Amino acid sequence: MCTACGFTSTTYDPCVDISLDLVPNHEGPRKPSSKTLNSCNGNAETVNPGVSTLLGCLDRFTRPERLGSDQKFFCQHCQVRQESLKQMSIRKLPLVSCFHIKRFEHSPIRNMSRKVDRYMQFPFSLDMSPYLSSSILRSRFGNRIFGFDGDNNGSATDPDCSNESTSEFELFAVVTHSGKLDAGHYSTYLRLSNQWYKCDDAWVTQVSENIVRAAQGYMMFYVQKMLYYKASGTS
Repeated sequence: MCTACGFTSTTYDPCVDISLDLVPNHEGPRKPSSKTLNSCNGNAETVNPGVSTLLGCLDRFTRPERLGSDQKFFCQHCQVRQESLKQMSIRKLPLVSCFHIKRFEHSPIRNMSRKVDRYMQFPFSLDMSPYLSSSILRSRFGNRIFGFDGDNNGSATDPDCSNESTSEFELFAVVTHSGKLDAGHYSTYLRLSNQWYKCDDAWVTQVSENIVRAAQGYMMFYVQKMLYYKASGTS
């Protein structure tokens, strides 16, 4: 978005998963006092201030970023290069959302690589509506109709863009990585009919929900809530 006139240029980038930077402990989510992590049995767990969370990672992913003077883009309205704001958002939600946490860091300047072992809390029920393009546009412009680069109508209320009726998701799988950067082991926690199982090579064992909560998540898979309850036969 042009900081001088407000002109917005939109680029669509199809993706299989969303890679998220692990938010440092001192950042946390934008509103830690109002965040809770819901479990599949209806219980809620309060997010401790200063603890990294999936919600905090998503907040950071969709946070506006001011581009420097060396990254000016050509504004079609001003007809000159202007400083701008860049913001990521999700235009349309999939049936299954996959989040990849960047736990492997590589620094060409320091010529070193390391694994980030910081714990991160993640919710069992996830509302993706705050991270949708339609929600972000409404918070910025209200319900006005306006044009987008690459859109036919460009309405903030376009049902194909909002997809809010299916923004509720349930966690059904967590992939973890144990070990170091150059040698480690992957295992998966899988949820079937409100019961969790640990899949570790040829061994499958039943585990409690608290074990899953304490896991160091590397990848999290969420399915749309209406599909999860339909598959599990619950209402």
